[in-house]
Amino acid sequence: MGPVSDSTRWIVVVEEPFLPADAGGRVETFSFLTAASAAGIRMQILVPSREDLDIAAYEEAVPGSAVIRLPRDDSPRAHLTPKPFMHASRPVGPLRRALESTPPRADAVISYSCRSSHLGEEIARIWKLPHLVRAHNVDSEFFRVLARSSSGPRAVAYELEYHKLRLAELAMHHSPLVTCIADISLEDHEWRRTRASVPTFHLPPFLPVGALRATASTEPAAAAAAAVAGDQRLIFVGSLDTPTNIEALRWFLGGCWPMIRVRHPKATFQVVGRRPEDGLAAWLAGFEGVELHTDVPSVAGYLTAATLSVNPMRSGSGVNIKAIEAMATATPVVSTPTGSRGLDWAPGTDLLVAEEPGAFAAAACELLDNPVRAAEIGLAGRAFVRRELDHAALIGRIQEHLTPS
Repeated sequence: MGPVSDSTRWIVVVEEPFLPADAGGRVETFSFLTAASAAGIRMQILVPSREDLDIAAYEEAVPGSAVIRLPRDDSPRAHLTPKPFMHASRPVGPLRRALESTPPRADAVISYSCRSSHLGEEIARIWKLPHLVRAHNVDSEFFRVLARSSSGPRAVAYELEYHKLRLAELAMHHSPLVTCIADISLEDHEWRRTRASVPTFHLPPFLPVGALRATASTEPAAAAAAAVAGDQRLIFVGSLDTPTNIEALRWFLGGCWPMIRVRHPKATFQVVGRRPEDGLAAWLAGFEGVELHTDVPSVAGYLTAATLSVNPMRSGSGVNIKAIEAMATATPVVSTPTGSRGLDWAPGTDLLVAEEPGAFAAAACELLDNPVRAAEIGLAGRAFVRRELDHAALIGRIQEHLTPS
């Protein structure tokens, strides 16, 4: 697909501030915006935020865009409405006022999260625009998992949000104000297309353009030689205040890491992420060979230096951006089936997949024992990412679904 005409204009409503792009959802959102900008699309980007934004920095990061902050409402009343909190905390009132002061000039509106889809529907209703919703996961299922893994008042709150979200998803699936829904995950698309009268399609994630252009050896032998020269370093990347990530770490460190250390006593495990929950650092300190790196400016250097990346997710939906980021650097990935869901990659070729702790540890040790095999997996994963996640092709798919036939 060639560059899009400068006359193409979108209103994009994101979920939250996307700078710094230091976590999976933020990385994917920022990568989409920069891809659209590079394609010549001009955007008004509406950003729900609790805090003031450095508008100049945002507009510099996404050339050709106009960025507008929409205030968030995290007051108790946002919890006490029939709407899901994630909708009520992003109220429509500030959106209407913003559009009154800055009338949109647009061909379409894109809600770059189901959590902001109600705002996109309001824009579509007022301005009669086609409206695409980007779905990063099935939000109701995420909250059901949270409810089941919590207790007391928190579990009750999560369960209530789950039921509110189910109703909101039902409404979105049949809304005349939604033109189409673009699921990031193949499995989520298959789940949604049987429930929605609105057209749905699979749109893989956007990665930073630098990740798609990263250079590394294309020969397994050369990559293996580099791996042999370095340490045996495993890495986990993810937000460290997210229950599903903490669940994954506990499963890996409790069941897999001891077996890996028996066979590779000098191996180290780096946990890299932001906002560690209370007590996490002390808990990790109880394991030999484990290092915690928090709130780092970029995870790219950590991924490139790692021997392999582990993705031991036990629950959740969508696509794990952290696994794709590792693959983009030619770092081989060992994942659970849950962590590898979402894209049509080939287990055993593009990455290794194992369900039980013993099998997961064995897969990691296979790559530690055999640098050539590790390099083959890493290079195949990088080739998959470059082949399937081309920015121009992904932007083209969005255009096709927004343009009436």
